[in-house]
Amino acid sequence: MPTLPPKQLAMATDQETIRNLLEVPLPIGYVIRGYRPGDENSWAETLQACGFEDWNDAEVSAYLENAERRVGSRVVEHNGQVVAATFASRKSEDTSDTVAPAGVSSSQEEGVLDFVVTHPDHRGKRLARATCTEVAKFFVDIGCSSISLLTDDWRLPAIHVYLSLGFEPVMHRTDMPDRWANVFNKLKEAGHEHS
Repeated sequence: MPTLPPKQLAMATDQETIRNLLEVPLPIGYVIRGYRPGDENSWAETLQACGFEDWNDAEVSAYLENAERRVGSRVVEHNGQVVAATFASRKSEDTSDTVAPAGVSSSQEEGVLDFVVTHPDHRGKRLARATCTEVAKFFVDIGCSSISLLTDDWRLPAIHVYLSLGFEPVMHRTDMPDRWANVFNKLKEAGHEHS
């Protein structure tokens, strides 16, 4: 069997799971809200601090040209700065990377949590959980039948959050079962048991 090139892990969940998520209370001084003009600079800085080095003000602005993404995306603000964010995207028409759960067709009915970031100086405050929850609820409110995301094997804290929100691994390639087994083992070693 040929070796598959590395590809991001996929996760997905459904409307019912998202409907049952509770609002995430934030620490004093942190506010969750939608995008506002002027957020581009600190949003780009947070993306860069999280390893997305190619992002700048113009990239954030261009990514938010899509009206639905602009309305559905969420940020957490602290002292006037964007310190956590999640873009609200839609699954592209190209279904070669289908990540919808079994029984759900991958289409424009699928919302995608995209570029989930929390500035390193503000981690451990449940900010990513808050932005992910709000973006996922936005998608349910507009009628998406599933919500998905892509992530990397080494993003263990993020994967822990996604699993605790009800996202499940999608085994869309033959290398996925072994990769997910490795991820679950590492999470267990870190004290996060997920079945």
